[in-house]
Amino acid sequence: MTFMRKIFHAYILLGPEKETVKKAIELAQAANCDQTPSFCGFCDCCRRISTGSHPDLFHLFPDGSSIKVEKVRDVIFSASQPPIQGKRKVYVIHEADKMTQEAQNTLLKTLEDPPTAILFLLLAQNLKNLLPTVISRCQILDYSKLNENEKKISDSIKEILLEAISRPDLSKINFYVKQLTEANVDPDVMMEFMAEVYRDLLVIKTKSRAPLKNLDLLDKLNELAQNFSPRALVAAIETLYSQIEVVKSRGNESLAWYNLFVGLSEQEVM
Repeated sequence: MTFMRKIFHAYILLGPEKETVKKAIELAQAANCDQTPSFCGFCDCCRRISTGSHPDLFHLFPDGSSIKVEKVRDVIFSASQPPIQGKRKVYVIHEADKMTQEAQNTLLKTLEDPPTAILFLLLAQNLKNLLPTVISRCQILDYSKLNENEKKISDSIKEILLEAISRPDLSKINFYVKQLTEANVDPDVMMEFMAEVYRDLLVIKTKSRAPLKNLDLLDKLNELAQNFSPRALVAAIETLYSQIEVVKSRGNESLAWYNLFVGLSEQEVM
């Protein structure tokens, strides 16, 4: 995913419901995580958001074929109250493109002048059904074009990424960058894989009961975890997300990889 250090107050997540729900939960975690500026996935806050039991996470669904203005008014009233436990209240509006025009206009007033501790996540499959004024007040995260070929990272590329995680060899940095920039995978996807590995290492190192995302790499993860302290792993995740922001904003991909590997090599591991 796409994790920004500065999280905007409203996003439209465009694409299949299964994909956008997953991304919405991760954004909610990033906005409220107790541990990192991205999200750790295993603190109490992240776990409660993942299970749907956090008191500041709300889901809004259509009634039949539409989301009517009355439901949006309830959301607006709730959003005017401060969070109960988290940093931000998060409202996930499922099938937001089914909001009536009156409902959208009602929401628009809050999007134009939002409370400070709020995050609206509008899940949609068709932008044409949303008012241009609503779209203009949101940042768009487009997951509609993702497919398995775009998301899949080859084993040879994973080996390079895992080697870099264990400790980047600066004498091989040109080789790393050449291989990764020529890979048929978006750079943020590869960096996200690295971030997931670091999170798994953090789970192992802290003996958390949170599920691992890369169970197929369990032996390698156990081996790598011996080389890092929890503090170093959190710092590595933060370094990664600073470069994910760069490539997401169309920055120089090669330079982002160079900066990432140099940054990781200079960090204390214990």
